[in-house]
Amino acid sequence: MKKIKKLLVIGAGSIGKRQIDNFSKYFTIDIAEIRNDRISETVKNYNINKSYKDYKKALTNEIYDAVAITVPPHLHLSIAKYAVKKNCALFIEKPLGMNSKGWSDIYKICKKKKLLNYVAYCHRFIPYVEDFKKMVRKKLIGNIYCAHLKWSSYLPDWHKNENYKDFYMSKKSQGGGALLDDSHGIDLIQYILGDVKKVNALVTNISELQMTSDDCFFGILNLKNNIVVQLSFDLFSRTPRIYLEITGQKGTLIWDRVNHSISFFDRKKTKWNKKEYSLKSLMSMYPRQARYFYECLIKKKQCFNNIKEALRTQQVIDAAFKSSENKKIIKIS
Repeated sequence: MKKIKKLLVIGAGSIGKRQIDNFSKYFTIDIAEIRNDRISETVKNYNINKSYKDYKKALTNEIYDAVAITVPPHLHLSIAKYAVKKNCALFIEKPLGMNSKGWSDIYKICKKKKLLNYVAYCHRFIPYVEDFKKMVRKKLIGNIYCAHLKWSSYLPDWHKNENYKDFYMSKKSQGGGALLDDSHGIDLIQYILGDVKKVNALVTNISELQMTSDDCFFGILNLKNNIVVQLSFDLFSRTPRIYLEITGQKGTLIWDRVNHSISFFDRKKTKWNKKEYSLKSLMSMYPRQARYFYECLIKKKQCFNNIKEALRTQQVIDAAFKSSENKKIIKIS
């Protein structure tokens, strides 16, 4: 494939390298990274055209079709502002940012300039998320009453060669924590079940982990269609568990990311049916997402999870922090 587009990847940490690997099939890639060790490692292991320590210098010296923002959330907004001034399409790692402020203005600029913009809630590209959503939409379990979402992992296990206390995920000032990072779950709730109307939440720290960001989030979401969703996110569980269980009038559906499966309990037959997938199916979300972004750029069409749509998830995050701080239910406007 002839690489006719040029991409600047800002941030060469773990997710930056993953996106470089995914996008290298479609783009000529430059990187901007402040750490010399990461620059050396990335240039050594990937096909990098040019490297910069200052993304502003890169955007001044070169013309890029798109920018991939793969740095901690506290830097997303300032980079996005600068990139759209340079007429670059945006690929933004989730979450959108620290909060919702300023992002509507970025979206308006993108819309005016017809710049593609996408927020990387990549779980939408897992094949068994797509199958799960179809089952829900076809009313396999009838009208839905409620759902339970659990998203648990152990932060020190994430990067074996890095002290978790040095990782941005441990730092509140950089946008780490269970609620912001595991907001994949909130995006999936709205993608599969519908928009959130009210939020009641507790965002806190209860484990021995040494971190300024939250190590857990517990919430109740009332959706506009009256479905009630219970959520539990944490960064201290030694046994990873990530699943969404939906209960309806005809039975129960369970999407399980750890065991790569969808289970269906038929209430009438009192019987479980299970469809199994694989780790390969899970990991296909990254190359599928990269291809989708590239095709939208080539075809000059908007992505389905643009800034405007991702703001719905960010507003739920904002409401959860506010609910926890004020100890009251927050309505989403």
